[in-house]
This record gives sequence, structure tokens and C-alpha cells, in this order.
Amino acid sequence: MIIPKRVVSVSALAVALLVAQASAQQQAQEQIVSPMLSVVEQLMKARSQEQPQTSMRKIELPPGNDLEVLHVDGQVYMIAGGAAHSNIAVQVGSEGVFLVDAATEAVSDKVLQAIRTLSKGPINYIVNTTADIDHYGGNAKLGSAGQNPTLGPPGLGGRVVGGGGQDAQQGGGNNPNQLRPMGAIVFSHENTLNRLSAPTGQDPAAPFALWPTSTFFTPIKTVFFNDEPVELKYVQNAHTDGDVMVFFRRSDVIASGDVIDTLGYPRIDLKRGGGIAGELDALNELIEMTVPRFNQQGGTKVIPGHGRILNEADVVEYRDMNTIIRDRVKLGIDKGQSLEQIKKTGPTLDYDGLYSRPGWTGEMYVEAIYNDLRRPAGTASR
Repeated sequence: MIIPKRVVSVSALAVALLVAQASAQQQAQEQIVSPMLSVVEQLMKARSQEQPQTSMRKIELPPGNDLEVLHVDGQVYMIAGGAAHSNIAVQVGSEGVFLVDAATEAVSDKVLQAIRTLSKGPINYIVNTTADIDHYGGNAKLGSAGQNPTLGPPGLGGRVVGGGGQDAQQGGGNNPNQLRPMGAIVFSHENTLNRLSAPTGQDPAAPFALWPTSTFFTPIKTVFFNDEPVELKYVQNAHTDGDVMVFFRRSDVIASGDVIDTLGYPRIDLKRGGGIAGELDALNELIEMTVPRFNQQGGTKVIPGHGRILNEADVVEYRDMNTIIRDRVKLGIDKGQSLEQIKKTGPTLDYDGLYSRPGWTGEMYVEAIYNDLRRPAGTASR
């Protein structure tokens, strides 16, 4: 069969038109899809960077120092490790170093070494977020290695600025010598100092060298340091009755102390004024303070007393977990169940794999909540 040349030419032309049309459609789709992919890629890239990348941000320390130093955000870093796994928040800048918590004395030398990898400036301030020794045990060594920022320059003979003209070594003016004026200022809520010290004639809970040197009793205390406003927020009746959260406003980082412990259930210490209502209030306040970057991710970073760096979504999950356990215990109480009957229902069963640990198990946490909720009206934490 012989196909006329004219038919072949028409068929070739049709194929060419179809190819051209398909190419035009593909180009049109690419013009639409390409920008969309670009936006998606940018969002995915942003999302992937919202959670702190520990392996990427780890700062190398000298050989033999097994602590970890991570950049959190802005001027704030976190030192983690040691037997107690206590976190220290470190703000560095042109004026010096601001610490939140001091870990234990056993790791103080390593902590000082870690701080010197970040700044050669003086340690001016330390905040104790609670009266637990793994938060204040390093006060003496770290504090004595620091410098009181209220001291005048050498030309004033080392006198306390505004101190009434007496030599700082003698603790002149409004900085008496029992406050150790030559070292870093150690802040805490007054309830923390009350628990570390003791009434006259009794043995204190901690040696004098570990006591805070400056306390406050108001809901909030502010300090402006390293060109950054810093808020010390009193947290009432959460872990204890003297907890403090520290908010570095410019860096957008909050050190929560033991209000959050990602390695375990929160230790609500009833004997020291803690309670489940105060714990939940503190977590809700923390959520209100945090601002996410995208879908509750990123944005404000939170350094817990122990464990990993968090964002708002992590705090929400931690708050929800504690709320659910509290509600389960309360439901059992409302039904007239005993503590043992409530324990048998497993109020913490679906969380024990993450948070139950020797020394503070899920059952111990349930018992603490039960005893708190069963306290007579007017004696409960909140």
C-alpha cells in the first residue's frame, strides 16, 4: 500500500503540533508549580531548622570535659551534663556572663572551663531557680570565680558603687560583708534562701558559702544586662514554693528550672510548698510566654531544669500529660477510691515509658498528686 506524501506530511504536522502543545502545557505547569515548590522547600527548610540541632550546634570542649555546650538562641547557651544532668543557662555579652543555676560542686571546674569557651568576661550574676542542691551546689566555686558588677572601677579603690564610701572588702554601705561582695551576685526567691539557711540556733540546710546573696519576694524582678532585659519570674507553689523562671527577652529564651524536667515527671515537693495546681499554673504561664514561629514549632526556646531544649509545642505536650494524670487521679478521688485503687487503674501507664524513673516513679507521682488533692481546704498549694 502506497501512502500519499500529502497524508504523511499532515500526520507529521499533527504530531509536531501535539508535541508543541504538550511542551507548552509542561512549561505552563512548571511556571505555576516551580514557585509553589520553592515556597514548600523554604517552609520545609524552616521547619527542619526550628528544632535545635544538637549535633550541629554542639560546641567542642577541651579533652576530658564531658559536659555539653549548645547554642540555644541569641546570646544564650546551655551547659548540660554531670551526674545530676542539671542544665545551666549561660547568657554572654560585652558586659560579662549571666548564669541560671550552678549545677553541683562536683562539676564546677568543668562548668568554668565550658564558660570560658564562650566568654572571657567575668561571671556577674547567678540565679538559683530552686532550693535543690543540683541547682545551687556550684554557687561557691562559680560565685567566687565571678565579680560583683556593682563594684566601682579600680580608681575608686574597689568600693561598692553607692555603698556609702566604705571599702568593698569590708562590705561597706548597703552591701554588708556577710553578702560576699567580691564575688558574683547570686539571686533567688527569698523562700529559697529561707530553706537553705535556718533560724537562729539551728543548723542550716546548706553551708553559708552556698547561700544566695540577693533575694526578692515580688512576682517579678528585672535586670538589664548585656544589652538585654532579663526577667526573674517567681513561680508560686509548683515544684516548691521558691521556684523562679528566667526570661531572656531579646534572645527569646526561657530557663524554666524544675517546673519542667523532660527526663521525668515533675517533682511536686509537698513538704516544701509544691503542688500540682501550682505546677499546672506555671506550665500554663510558660505557654503564654512562648511565641511559636510556625505551627507551635520553633520561636521561643525553653531550657528545662533537666533534659532537652523545648519549644511551645513541647511545653504544651508536657502540660497536657500532667493535666491528664491529675484529672485521672481526681476522678478516682471523686469516686471515693483509695490511693491503692487509683494506682491499680494506671493513671500514668501510657507515660511511664518516657518519664518514670528510679527515685521518682509514676506511682510516686500519683501518690504525690493524691496527697495534694486530699489535703484539707486551705492547706493545699493553691
